[in-house]
Amino acid sequence: MLSCKLYFLEIQTPKRTLHKIGVTARPIQQRLAEIETDLLAHYKTITIQLLGTWSHRGNVELYFKHRYQNFNYRIGSLTEYFKFGAADANAALHELQQMKAKVLSPVEIDILKDNISLSQVAI
Repeated sequence: MLSCKLYFLEIQTPKRTLHKIGVTARPIQQRLAEIETDLLAHYKTITIQLLGTWSHRGNVELYFKHRYQNFNYRIGSLTEYFKFGAADANAALHELQQMKAKVLSPVEIDILKDNISLSQVAI
């Protein structure tokens, strides 16, 4: 998850505003295009706004999904979507914005560069 970027999106559909939390190791524009394709199978039109990205923070996704599970909104087989009210969406974004930047340790940098194996890290 160190190599992944966490992202938070606001998605306007004809019926409602949704939010999505997710992670990607790919360029964010590539991921946004994929999300758009997925959602257009369910909605006539959508508009996606990128609210924020956080490098090396893929590990936060699970926490976010657990913390806001009461707002989870499934779209067919699609997960990681949330139906927030405006105040709750702002609170979630504020919480994400309060995260300090992840500064990689030398060991984490080596892991990302594949210079050492995970078994060496465990020792």
